[in-house]
Amino acid sequence: MSAWSKLLLNKPVLVCAIPIRRLTFQYLPASCEAVELRLDYLDNMELSPTLRRFIEDYVSHYPTIITIRERDEGGNRPVDPDIKYKILELSKDVGALIDIEASLLAKDPNTYGSLAEGSIVSRHVFNKGVNSYELALNDIELAKRHGALVYKIFTVNDDEIMDLLNLMGKVGIHMAVIPRNPIYRATSIIMGSSLTYCSVKGKTGPGQLNIGMCSKIKLLRRSLSMFSTE
Repeated sequence: MSAWSKLLLNKPVLVCAIPIRRLTFQYLPASCEAVELRLDYLDNMELSPTLRRFIEDYVSHYPTIITIRERDEGGNRPVDPDIKYKILELSKDVGALIDIEASLLAKDPNTYGSLAEGSIVSRHVFNKGVNSYELALNDIELAKRHGALVYKIFTVNDDEIMDLLNLMGKVGIHMAVIPRNPIYRATSIIMGSSLTYCSVKGKTGPGQLNIGMCSKIKLLRRSLSMFSTE
């Protein structure tokens, strides 16, 4: 069993999301169970020995997710697709868990299919006119077809959150539901979303709770589980 598979036995995994603006390693609070490095915050993102060492440093200390978010899915700046691919490939080679947008995987499975295996396939819905639930059903099949470890969906659509949360544990893949609404974000932790993303030094997404709050809610989930009749 992989390190991530073991981590996912104790859901949700509390992922401390860090907007990377400089390639400087920093230790994280003890409550962080994993780290996400958002490389799309770098001014000059390029594949280099310095970046490789930076990623390897984190991988050697923490379970690490590497994310280079596209602008239309909440990324901080435009990203060169060739550089993105090479960095994700490198990151996977050195032991990081990589995040690939479902839209990219669907558009170019020949390029991203091999990277998607054992990785996170994600979707980010910022338009309230989009049916997040139907998108998720299609994405889940895509993620499973390519052997992804986790399917993750962020959405601004509050009225679909409970339907999405109710999919967890029924779709044959680890699933993370990330609502924008902080109240629903807390609900997703209590209901056992596979991953939840928490802020440490600056938020990387709307609705993100800080790691202290995430940890308290996870402790509440454990306390509530003592009263479960299942």
